Amino acid sequence: MKRNVEELTFNHSGIEVPAGTSHSLFPTPVKLFELSEAGMNAELAAFFASHPRFSSRDQAETSDVTNLMEYAVEVPALNRLEGLFLACLENYCREIGWRGEFDLAMQMFPNVAPKGHYVPSHNHVSHISAVYYVHAQPSDRPLLVSDESVRDYWRPDEGALILHDPRFNASLQGGWQYHAKVFPKPGLMIFFPSFLWHEVTPHQAQEPRLSVAANFTLAYRNLPSYERHSVFSC
Repeated sequence: MKRNVEELTFNHSGIEVPAGTSHSLFPTPVKLFELSEAGMNAELAAFFASHPRFSSRDQAETSDVTNLMEYAVEVPALNRLEGLFLACLENYCREIGWRGEFDLAMQMFPNVAPKGHYVPSHNHVSHISAVYYVHAQPSDRPLLVSDESVRDYWRPDEGALILHDPRFNASLQGGWQYHAKVFPKPGLMIFFPSFLWHEVTPHQAQEPRLSVAANFTLAYRNLPSYERHSVFSC
């Protein structure tokens, strides 16, 4: 007769093992910058509200197929925002140990989130990603919470940015259910590796949540002489 699983006991008494050596590998560096840019935010909010492109039905689906710097001549605040992204990018790169000269590809694109809008879990095809919040529903939660239980993951917090454990598939099985939540506010800029899976919970406020995302792809310029670089098509 098969014994009940609850009655089984794994016995490892009497077995000695060495203490072992711990290594904190593969950290995921996330950095928050709190910026005071009320004037820039007001100009960007007016731009998003007045331009028909950002109120179209397919705005969310097509937001990342353009670059906001196309509008920089008519919206000077975009030049200021680009400068802030680049200054914070330099800070972030130095912190994670990226030093030297790079060829940089950069894209800035809008996220205009009406009531009920959410973003499914995804990551980005770049090296480093960032988000700047122009307008967001105020929250009494800390900017970043990383000590919640897995049960709290399912709580419908208002417009929270959820950052998944980078061992994303492993977390589904159990034992690795780590996540962090960012509760945005105007002026907050966050940087993280583009491979980091993230999502945004539903936004329920009447006013749209406004943010600008940026993707950065960097290639070292001081490449070894034996590497050949040319244009390739397929």
